[in-house]
Amino acid sequence: MTGVSRAHVVLIAGTELRRRWRSIRDNTAQMLAFAFVGLLLLPFSLAGVFGAYLLGGVAAESEADTVLDVAGMVAVYAWIFVVGFGGYRAYAVALRPDNVDGLLTTVSHREVIGGLALAELLLWAAFVLTAGVAAAVAFGIGAGSPFMVPFVGATLVCILTTGLLGGFLLALAVRNTGVRSVLLTRLRTLFFVLLGVAYFWVAFTGAFVSVLDPLYRVFAPTPLGWLGDLAVLGLGVGASPLRAVGAVAFVGGFVVVAVPAIHRLAAWLWYADGVHIDHSVERETETGRSSRLSGLLPAPVLGVVAADWKRARRSPLSLSFALYPLIVLAGPITTAVQTGSIGTGLPLWLLLCGAWIAGSLFALNVLGHEGAVLPSTLLAADGGRSLVVGHVIAGALLVAPLTVVATVVTGVASPHSLPMVASLALSAVVLSVATGAIATGIGVAFPRFEAVSVSRSTKAVVPSTIAFAVYSVVVAVVSLPTLLAHSGFVGGALAEWFGVSRLAIGVVGSGTAAVVAVGVGVVSASVALDRLDGYRMG
Repeated sequence: MTGVSRAHVVLIAGTELRRRWRSIRDNTAQMLAFAFVGLLLLPFSLAGVFGAYLLGGVAAESEADTVLDVAGMVAVYAWIFVVGFGGYRAYAVALRPDNVDGLLTTVSHREVIGGLALAELLLWAAFVLTAGVAAAVAFGIGAGSPFMVPFVGATLVCILTTGLLGGFLLALAVRNTGVRSVLLTRLRTLFFVLLGVAYFWVAFTGAFVSVLDPLYRVFAPTPLGWLGDLAVLGLGVGASPLRAVGAVAFVGGFVVVAVPAIHRLAAWLWYADGVHIDHSVERETETGRSSRLSGLLPAPVLGVVAADWKRARRSPLSLSFALYPLIVLAGPITTAVQTGSIGTGLPLWLLLCGAWIAGSLFALNVLGHEGAVLPSTLLAADGGRSLVVGHVIAGALLVAPLTVVATVVTGVASPHSLPMVASLALSAVVLSVATGAIATGIGVAFPRFEAVSVSRSTKAVVPSTIAFAVYSVVVAVVSLPTLLAHSGFVGGALAEWFGVSRLAIGVVGSGTAAVVAVGVGVVSASVALDRLDGYRMG
């Protein structure tokens, strides 16, 4: 590496690894999550090693062409996985080191990107090479050919090296495009939301093969497919030594080309001026929205609503916790896609999750959202009431219309009758507003004032875990009457039991849910106001 100090690269890599470990160690939730994942991976890893032993026995009795085809397919899919996941980690984690501006004043960008790439390589190698070599030994023993272990190890090194470099190239290309395009910068949040939705859809539908198959067909005839010959070269199944050597030569050439390209892309990224977004249009839009609401809402409440919407637009990641209900929706939506029809359950899930999101979006951390301006806000005339009402309205105005539309559209397409759909729509309106009021008291009882990490480079004040958990349980309970009354099984059974129509059961369920939700919301909001008065007097 011309002009690059290897000592600096190693030092940067070591520093980055220590920083990541400290960030995990200081976050109890992350530590517990990693420990849980580790406990889950251990039996799977042992099962994988045993499975490799069994596959070795099968391979020893299979035809040479079959073994070579499978080895090539595994190599290509493994490379695609490393590029994809490595590219994501590079975009979200590796290319966002702490104090990068300070680093670039002391060392070259080549050394910085080299250290970051080395840190990622070491993290990957710690698991992949350990588990891979263990599986290779088991496979070789099962196949009666322990000589294949060094060839499998070499294949893993080739896949990791080229895959991670390819992931860095992809991530750098995407980030360079983002810092130079105003349009892409504005659409970045929407793009990642759509990407996340697409990922969950693929994960829950199991459509990975159909998505990755076109990529496999592109890369299989290339030297990447020849890595399969390198992996089984010691197995004695007719692997081509020429193709194996060609695969290694390709890896060497890839590294020679990729490293300078990564250096150049890193320089373009870190030394770029970046795009300048003129917020005057956004301010005019906000002013227009505020003027439309000014005749309907008091000025203090309107100020809270405007501040919530501005915060959501400028820091959407701070609202990422409110998207957890979308994970619940993945199952029903997947079922509808797979069956090609909408049952009676999907509108109910949409109603529940929409109301769940509406309340948690802004109203679940009334105190924490204010931060340093909390004392002045509470000292203002009717400041506590303005906070509570403003946060509730801000979430309801954004989410309630979407919830109602989604519920009605899917309800009309489902076996529900139109009067039952109207009853569901009424529940969607009431619950989407009442859940905000319910959230206020819970959020004030379990506030969070300190910022927590919502991504590698972003911290935000979000509701506490306890508040979100308690709120979620309460929302599920108050929504239960309308959900049960409109469900095909329970609603039908109740109608038959009481000898009345399904619509009567649906209306009673909606009315009961509305009364309970509004009642709980009033109590919760009163608790919030009392707590806020207490903070003001203290």
